[in-house]
Amino acid sequence: MVKRKIGGGKRYKAAANGQAHALPQPEKEGPAPPLHVQKKLARKVNFLTKVSDTASKLALNKLSSGVSKKLKRKKPLPDLSSLGAVLEEEARRASERARDAVKRKQRGTAVKSAKERQYILKEESKRLQQVLHHKLYKEDPIAAITNHLRRTLPPPTPAKPPGPKAAQHVPTSKRS
Repeated sequence: MVKRKIGGGKRYKAAANGQAHALPQPEKEGPAPPLHVQKKLARKVNFLTKVSDTASKLALNKLSSGVSKKLKRKKPLPDLSSLGAVLEEEARRASERARDAVKRKQRGTAVKSAKERQYILKEESKRLQQVLHHKLYKEDPIAAITNHLRRTLPPPTPAKPPGPKAAQHVPTSKRS
């Protein structure tokens, strides 16, 4: 068996007398709505007043800021003479970064994963099989390799001819 709550009417009496949370009394006659409904209604009213206040402030700001925007557009442009120097400096930095990137790439790239290593191994083994089955390689392997290297590698830089050497001073030990 469930016990009934006793004293629930006190809230209704307090709400009817306007003592609960100082809420405004409705102008209707009859029993007052429950307290939670009154609180909910008060929160909605507060929210709506805040929204209307902010909306009116924004409308005033738009009107006043619209005039100032027009005035701002009529002002002369700032001096852009220093912009050229800044752009040149930035272009120089960009070219340096590009050169550094090229240098890094020329050093060689490392294989970064096992999958890449497997792929390279597969490609190189195919190439090796092609070389081994080539008729020129079968006849003379050394001559075929040297011929291939001559065709693919860039020509070596010419060695500087030995010019007349300047007289080098050879220190002699002093004998005393």
